[in-house]
Amino acid sequence: MRKLITFLIASVAFLTYLEAFQCPSSKKYNVKGPLKGATFTEDDIATDKCNVSSQSSKIESFLYWEIVPSRMLPKLRPLTPKLRKSMENNIHPEETQNELGRGLSILSDWRENWHTYDSPLDYPDLIENETGYAKYECEVEGKIPDDLVGILYRNGPGKFGIDGERVQHVLDADALVYKIDFPQCKNHSKKRKITFLSRFVLTEHFQKERKANRFLYRGTFGTGPYAALFDSRRKTGLNSDPVEPSPLSKVIGGAFNTNIKNPANTQVISFGGKLLALFEAGLPHRLDPVTLETLGEENLGGLLKSSLPVKLGNNIPTELTPDFIGGNAHTAHPKKCPKGNLVGWHWSQLPLSGSLEVTFTEWSSKDFSPVASKTFEIPDCSLAPHDMALTENCIVLKINALKMDPLPFMINLKGPAASLSMNGRSPVKVWVFPRPTAKSQFEPFFVEAPACFSIHFSHGYQDEETGNIITFFSGWPPSDSTDFLGAWGGFAPDYKQIPPTFLWRLEIDTVKKRTVSLSIAPGSYNVCIEHVLVHPNFNTRKAQNVYGIASNLIGDSTPPNGYVRLKVETGSTKVLQEGEFNEEIDSYWFGTRYFVNEPIIVPKEGGNIENEEEAYLLGMVRDAVKKKNFLAIFDLEKELKEGPVAKVWLKSGVPHGLHGCFARGSKGESSVFC
Repeated sequence: MRKLITFLIASVAFLTYLEAFQCPSSKKYNVKGPLKGATFTEDDIATDKCNVSSQSSKIESFLYWEIVPSRMLPKLRPLTPKLRKSMENNIHPEETQNELGRGLSILSDWRENWHTYDSPLDYPDLIENETGYAKYECEVEGKIPDDLVGILYRNGPGKFGIDGERVQHVLDADALVYKIDFPQCKNHSKKRKITFLSRFVLTEHFQKERKANRFLYRGTFGTGPYAALFDSRRKTGLNSDPVEPSPLSKVIGGAFNTNIKNPANTQVISFGGKLLALFEAGLPHRLDPVTLETLGEENLGGLLKSSLPVKLGNNIPTELTPDFIGGNAHTAHPKKCPKGNLVGWHWSQLPLSGSLEVTFTEWSSKDFSPVASKTFEIPDCSLAPHDMALTENCIVLKINALKMDPLPFMINLKGPAASLSMNGRSPVKVWVFPRPTAKSQFEPFFVEAPACFSIHFSHGYQDEETGNIITFFSGWPPSDSTDFLGAWGGFAPDYKQIPPTFLWRLEIDTVKKRTVSLSIAPGSYNVCIEHVLVHPNFNTRKAQNVYGIASNLIGDSTPPNGYVRLKVETGSTKVLQEGEFNEEIDSYWFGTRYFVNEPIIVPKEGGNIENEEEAYLLGMVRDAVKKKNFLAIFDLEKELKEGPVAKVWLKSGVPHGLHGCFARGSKGESSVFC
């Protein structure tokens, strides 16, 4: 009996040790606020040992009751008494516009902004879990302007994993597309019925992974298949931190698997009778503009081929090319020319020469038929540019200083984007191409520009006096960072690793083929800004105003919670010190416990399109207290600081999105977009 008892005690001790070894829990928490009195560990959150599952999300949030780390202040900081009170009582802190714009956010709020799309507790059957389908009438705060008529479409990551396992990078998540309808005002005495509809984009990859109940394809940013036999991780839920599979399980489960997943999660545009969900490393997906149902991959009249966008070269016979390569990928950022055409490009890598083949095509708004097309080869280019600038005659692509290491990608240790290293101190090349419809064609050329990482262009134009090309784009200043978008990985973007994003002005001399200048745009010093855009009629012209989401006015890198209007032609060129507040900006800040998405500029129906300010700014906003989103509507004939004229409330939250468009109707009419 003694031996039996000794054996049982030893067994329990060993199992306890083994559990502690597999599931380390280094920190205990005594809960205050809504769960006062409870004691739990970090491991309890993952395994939901904290009494009941309905409370686990509250506990998970409590773990992150801290100020979001930033580039300037990279360490976690405790909440101020005012912010702690707001968390304990689930209210918004009392704040004025003069207090805001300094980059304060709460980490638990920011993380919830990246939760998977699902029904809220007060509407448990609102959203279909597998399809993302939801449809309802929205509540309106304020009055919707009568001359705002059409449909807002939005796209972005929405389904963050499979079978309780979260994707390794937020940009690998499957797409959620939704729309908000603003019908014609027929009776001025009644409120218009504003409706919401959402669905996941049911790509072939999405459906096959759901059927298999596991990851089958390689995500661009690191998610992918692995050998479960060699993986001992626990599945901690779609709203918990992802745990990376062991290197051995990744190599065995996915080495030489080059099936790149197309989540269709970046942009959605309405044009030429079609509604397309776009992803820059694959083909577009066509959606029904009324129901948002997925209709399948779109090859644009046979122009695009659905296979890996890699070619062995134009001199290699087609019959010698393996079936799994020789395809194309279409940009997620085509541009709409004010004269009507859609200008886009598709690309293929040429690994034997280290080049990129790009084909620019202009499409008709009548039926999405090609108007003109031209193909070029960009030497020494490892990655297709994310965005482009358009002028009346030219296309501008900025090639960031990136280098690909193929071995980690081929053996499935890293995704293709993670296999790229960035040289934040290296000069970059800016290529200038003739538009396919330009009357005066010329040989493409490039200029070397100072180090700067570009993300999105707001607009471009050719100066009437000098003929120089002038473009504006959001991007990072020179830095020692080598990780390409790595800080956007994990559970949510990590701002202590992301360089501050500013608006830049680039001027190119087209005669001498040289860079004239690259600098922070006038009127924008210390404005941390992204998703920049102008009035759509000024995409290829000199615009006075650039709009965007703003994080702060002190030059730091923090989550976005406001919108700004920058006077890029007449604004101040005074250089501010890091941390110095820019007091000259027209801005509106919703508050510390709000987060904003990319805005869309919509011209007023029947208004003067030559007036940049006869338009509305529409922006989706997350209210972290209500855990819901609303669409804010600003009248640009007023100052932004006056606030929105109306809010359209959703019945749930939606994850932080990427891009969208606004169309006048539901038959694939030409839309405006960023």
